[in-house]
Amino acid sequence: MSGTLSTWFDGAEVPLADDLGKRLVGRTSAFKKVGEPVARRVAGEVIAALRRDLVDNKQSALREVLSWLIEELAGQGLVFADLKLLATATRQTAASGLQGAPEQARDRADEWTFQLALLAAQRFVTEREREFQEQAAQLEVRQLEHQLSELTAAYEEKTRLLDLIRHASTPIAPVYDGILVVPLVGMFDNQRAQLLTEKLLAGISEARAQVVILDVSGVPVFDAEAAHHIVRTSSAVRLLGARLILVGLSPTIAQTIIELGVDLSGLTTLSTLQAGLARALALRKLKIVAG
Repeated sequence: MSGTLSTWFDGAEVPLADDLGKRLVGRTSAFKKVGEPVARRVAGEVIAALRRDLVDNKQSALREVLSWLIEELAGQGLVFADLKLLATATRQTAASGLQGAPEQARDRADEWTFQLALLAAQRFVTEREREFQEQAAQLEVRQLEHQLSELTAAYEEKTRLLDLIRHASTPIAPVYDGILVVPLVGMFDNQRAQLLTEKLLAGISEARAQVVILDVSGVPVFDAEAAHHIVRTSSAVRLLGARLILVGLSPTIAQTIIELGVDLSGLTTLSTLQAGLARALALRKLKIVAG
């Protein structure tokens, strides 16, 4: 039967394609929008696929032509109604054009057009679901990008405020000729220690200071790390020819530092700021005279 059907199609394929092309452009659809030449090409491909599947008793050409058609007209506003029109028009063309073909071929052609409509529906449902998933993913990405932008802005603002706080909480006050007082308030970490050293060295050079009084009474936790920072800062101060006096250490903190094994023997340490000022004046061979 395959040979007979193939021979029969030799003379019927072109008329069938012409008839299907006319049906496609006769209705308002994507096929009419793309114009008659493209619609006739589509019709020719569909009828050729119908012939191959009827002769081979398969449906592989149906799937191929459907995939090609959707890809070909994807940008022309192709919708499910257009594929439904194609299936209906193909069935009408086959019903009228295959009257001279074997009855079994006509039955298979009817089943073929039914599968065309069914596969078209499945493809559009799948495609629509994919589009929804892509849209949802894009929306989620935009939301995440917006959240990331807000977090970045918040982080930058927080960093700016922390820098302001660090600078504000590390003031350097010239209290007397050649004497600077630096009251520390808040946590004394590595970043703050670096900032202190930079500001202190600049302040010593600018004021030509010889004595620096570092008051740590406002530091809530003065641990081994903080003590090492102070030692390093004192070494940097000595390089500029100045001397650092550490004040504000309570007996409890002093004992803790000793237990931690931190050597502060190279530093002058006093309990109060008043005592530190008195020592600084003595080092400068100055004294405050009542007026």
